[in-house]
Amino acid sequence: MQKKIIVAAIAAAASSMAFAQSNVTVYGVVDLGVAHFSSSGKKAQNTIDNGLNAPSRLGFKGVEDLGNGMKALFTLEYNIAPDQNSGIGDAASVTKYTSSQSRQAFVGLTGGFGTVLAGRLQTTGFDFACSYNPVAGGAFNVSDRMGAASLLVCGTPGRANNAVAYVAPAFGGVSIAVNHARVTEDASAQATGNDAHASLVSATYAADALRAGVVYSKLSMANTVAADDAREYGLGASYDFKVVKAFAMYQNRKLENKNADSKWSIGVSAPVGAAGTIKAAYGQNKIENTGVSNGDSKAYSLVYNYDLSKRTQLYAGWTHISNEQVGAVGFKSDFVVAGNGSGNLLAAGITHKF
Repeated sequence: MQKKIIVAAIAAAASSMAFAQSNVTVYGVVDLGVAHFSSSGKKAQNTIDNGLNAPSRLGFKGVEDLGNGMKALFTLEYNIAPDQNSGIGDAASVTKYTSSQSRQAFVGLTGGFGTVLAGRLQTTGFDFACSYNPVAGGAFNVSDRMGAASLLVCGTPGRANNAVAYVAPAFGGVSIAVNHARVTEDASAQATGNDAHASLVSATYAADALRAGVVYSKLSMANTVAADDAREYGLGASYDFKVVKAFAMYQNRKLENKNADSKWSIGVSAPVGAAGTIKAAYGQNKIENTGVSNGDSKAYSLVYNYDLSKRTQLYAGWTHISNEQVGAVGFKSDFVVAGNGSGNLLAAGITHKF
């Protein structure tokens, strides 16, 4: 009897060790709200939408301890559309606020040497654009709406297929990330056998209340339909004053043989009571690559979040857009704002994280 107890204890210990070494987590976000869109010269639109405050998603991630400080890791994360007859990452999950089915899908290794990843990645350009904007990620995002970016976007354009990444260990508060992506892999279809590819590098400093970053990217599209090279850089910072957190970001994009586009945004977030947060952001762009003047736009947002718990949040927000004569900034794929026009979004809803 005693031997059986010892054997059972050893088996249980071995099982618990295996579980500690390898685990899988299921996580996600479900966001639903009501929205009212209006614009000069158009009929208003009333909708029940998902992703107004944060993109709805379902993900799986895991880590396996390989020993000697090294771990294997993976993530599979997909867009979902809980307001529609939609499955995980199917065509219906391509909503009005995102144009992708898969958000990220990668496998990699991490250890004292840093982290190496391969797959469909949220690039360091994505991370940059999401970090210095208090309303990043949803329908109230003024910075991404301003355009003037190819890869430095807190959304679908900031993700890359066929990509690899290296993230160095932080040293003195500074972390370095390098990405490379094969944008196309069809050299046989190109007259000169060239594929489009993108490279990005970023440096981020984080210490106490300050976070600051710089990022550079080059998108080479030679001998493709686009036939343009795009170079971008971005500068961003945030500082938490405790009573208010301030954000600022500047981005510049230069297409080959064209004038440069640029945009900037500023924002703040401040606690209101024990569970509330108010956020405000303003963004503006300067579009020059078309060779046509009067193509600029402006937008500002005001959002209130109220935490019912650590995982459940209520929200209400307002975004206003104004375009110059040939400005092309809009709210979503099926509700644009005309040139020389202005528009408004009013929305409220609930976000639950699990």
